[in-house]
Formats: sequence, C-alpha cells, structure tokens
Amino acid sequence: MRKTIAFIAVFFLVMQLSGCGGSSVTSTGKLDPQTPLVEQSAPETARKTYSIGERAIIDDRYAITIFSVVETKDRNPFSDKEVAQVLIIDYQYENIADENSSLYISDMDFKCVDEEANMCSTYPVSGRYSPEHTPPGARTLASMVFGTVTNSKTIKLYYYDNMFDTEPTAEFECEVGKSVEPTLDGNAPDYPDMYSVGDMIQINTTNGEYRLCIDKVERVVERNPFSEKQPKEVYRVTYTYSNVSLGRELFISDMDFVVLDGNGNTGFTYPGEISYHPQSTIKGAKCTAQMVFGVHTETDRLILCYRDNMFSDRFDLMVCVPTR
Repeated sequence: MRKTIAFIAVFFLVMQLSGCGGSSVTSTGKLDPQTPLVEQSAPETARKTYSIGERAIIDDRYAITIFSVVETKDRNPFSDKEVAQVLIIDYQYENIADENSSLYISDMDFKCVDEEANMCSTYPVSGRYSPEHTPPGARTLASMVFGTVTNSKTIKLYYYDNMFDTEPTAEFECEVGKSVEPTLDGNAPDYPDMYSVGDMIQINTTNGEYRLCIDKVERVVERNPFSEKQPKEVYRVTYTYSNVSLGRELFISDMDFVVLDGNGNTGFTYPGEISYHPQSTIKGAKCTAQMVFGVHTETDRLILCYRDNMFSDRFDLMVCVPTR
C-alpha cells in the first residue's frame, strides 16, 4: 500500500514538472540539412568568451583559466568510444572567496563542443594533473580529457557553476594545439591557529574523540620511474593517529589531506616508497603511517590541510611545515 501511495505521489510530481503530461511543441517544419544550429539573426550574448590564458572570475568567489588544449595520440584499448581527436585540457582554478569553504572543479562541471557543433564526451586517458579540494587562498592545476566527434582546430568549453543550470556560467573558445605557461608563483595563505610538526592535536567530534600528530616531514630525492607525474619536489610525511573514544574504527590516509606549497598551489599524492601503512584503528589504539606528496614548485614550507570527513566542503585544521 505504501509503495502504491509513493508511486502515485511520484507520478503526480513528474506530471507537474513536465507540464501535466502535455507537449510544449508549438509547430514542426522541414529544414535544409545545412541550416546552422544558431540563427544568424539571433542577438549576441553579452557574456564574454575567454580564450586560452584568460582568467575568468566567477562572482568574486573563484577564477578559472584554461592554459592548454593539446591533442594526444594515446588511446584507451578498453574504451569503445570512437573519437576523431583526444584532447588533454590543462586548467587552473583559484579559490578567492572570503568564506571558509573548499573549491573543487572537475570535468563534470564542463561541457565540450567541437568545431562542427558536436557534443563531446570525456575520454578515459590520463591527464598530467588531478583536481583537488582547494582551500581559500589556494589554487589548483588540473587536467581533463575530451574526445571530439570531428577533427577540430578550435573547441568551445562551457563551464557551469551549478550542474542543473541551463545557461553556462563562463564560455571558453580554445585553439587546439595552443598552450601558455600556468601561473605557479605567489604566496600561500596564512590560516589562523595553524599547528606545527610534533603538535598532538585533540579532535572532538559528535562520535567521540581522537588525536592526530604530524611526526616528521622529509624531502625525497628518488622519483618513481613509472609515474607520469613530474613534481618539482617530493615529501614523505610520517603521522600518528590515536582512537581515544570513537565508537567506530579510525582510519586516516592521504585521502583526508590536501597539501599546499609555499606559493599557494595544491600538490598531489605521489607513488613514493613508504614503510608504514594506515590501518583501521580500534578504540584505545594508535597507528603510525606515512604518505607521499609531490608539489609543483620549490618551496620553503608546506601546509597540510586535514578534513575529518572527506566529503566535507571545509578543512578542520592546518599544519604548517617548514621545509628549508
């Protein structure tokens, strides 16, 4: 009975959202196949179209810049997508908001259209950079990959601040094969009440208490020959977490951290060697583990940003680590 009532409620909701089941079509007609998709007489939009290297500022909250659109010959042998080109697009986003919330922008926030007005889909090959949850005052260099339907000299990228919006927030027209150098210079933000290496940090939650300590941070000279990532510097972080009174087991890994270099760029996890792995830790026990991060620039300090919940939109604490 409850399922029947629920079905009827959903049915009527869908009917309301779709105009009570009626069609919105007012007329039909036959066109020449060469008729352009956009009427030539249509008024031009007042929205600016950005090109490669131009910075688009969104509501004074964040900024996006496309730095590179480069064709790659790489193909995924396990993908059944048929594409004319595979394009790796490098972009940067900056969190310039005042409020304490992180920023995350990925290929899911973009739509790509090729030169013949075909919608393009993402393609499963790796870019050089991955998006990161970015705290206020920091910026992230990321990559996304699209496959085109027809060979194109230019593409259009439409960015949506809200995936449910019908109009894009920003539009980019990008020349394929063009690149400019990303901006990596600057200063890392100064967050209030930052902790230091060796501080035992008490963390109180609604589920109980636990402790976290960054024990040691050391620069690593060796590089992984099988990794496509090209960090300027690599650091190994040793940390200890203790389950004081949580009702569940405690597990803290590199997925709970974001690292910033001294220039304000987010870093990335790196496949370096570690001796201690994180473990699920019961109440009254502790675990010492290691993680490895790469950064884009030579830096005099790192800021380790930690979130108790990896799905949270803000960071709970920051640890400042001198590296020089």
